[in-house]
Amino acid sequence: MSYRLTVMYGHPSDPAAFDAYYQGTHAPLALKIPNLEAVEVQVLDPNAEGNKPPYYQIATLTFASPEDMGAALGSPEGQAALADVANFADGGVTVANGNVLKVL
Repeated sequence: MSYRLTVMYGHPSDPAAFDAYYQGTHAPLALKIPNLEAVEVQVLDPNAEGNKPPYYQIATLTFASPEDMGAALGSPEGQAALADVANFADGGVTVANGNVLKVL
């Protein structure tokens, strides 16, 4: 079993600036966080009816356990990545974490 931190980014005022900052600055910071087992980023498309999704982008960071996640986010690298979110996420951020249960 693993433990996942999910970061859901609201729609930014300038998507191109968000994308450039995320890829050029934030992602490299986040990838330095210790204890990471996997990182995935999903940019959301409109649904089948063409409606805007509730979030612009979702990032998931996977750790072996809640303790590993806590240690990682408490590290200098984790603190730097957390502090950086305010520099680009003007559409707001929703964070959730929990155990990953594989069904298939």
